[in-house]
Amino acid sequence: MLFVGNSTPIRDLDVAMAPRDGLQVLANRGASGIDGLVSTALGIATAAMGSVVALIGDLSLLYDAGALLWNGQRLPPDLVLVVPNNRGGAIFGSLDQRDLPERDRLFVTPQDVDLAALSAAAGVGHARLEQMSELSDAVGRAQAAGGIRVIEVPTPAERSRAQRIDVRAEVDSALAGL
Repeated sequence: MLFVGNSTPIRDLDVAMAPRDGLQVLANRGASGIDGLVSTALGIATAAMGSVVALIGDLSLLYDAGALLWNGQRLPPDLVLVVPNNRGGAIFGSLDQRDLPERDRLFVTPQDVDLAALSAAAGVGHARLEQMSELSDAVGRAQAAGGIRVIEVPTPAERSRAQRIDVRAEVDSALAGL
């Protein structure tokens, strides 16, 4: 089961995830889009039969860190939180407001939180990846270990935005040739 957060994660999967059988994908949208996602993932993992992976952004994790802190030691569902860490609000570099001179002041929410320390405070596992190629193995190890685990994936915002543009162009080109 895969729970997908709002903002960049759901957009990335929309562009790049291949259809597959046997995978249930869930999502929800909080009042502000990213609030309550850790709580939702914990609820899904509590009710699920087997492991749940959640793909949520760094701000989504931070906005609902209380749920992780509250549940980390009390309720041990099997949940792997994959967290692309672009240091907050990089989605706005991809949306219409990207060219506004006040974009950073009004929309971007910079953060420099140590996710390893947050995970330790919550009593949950943490791994920080240096290469995207490590993700599949890291998720497998986290699922095998059980409990709640955070896998942090540093994602430089501008490089990620350029990669998204390239992938979309390739997809558009492939679809145009059909």
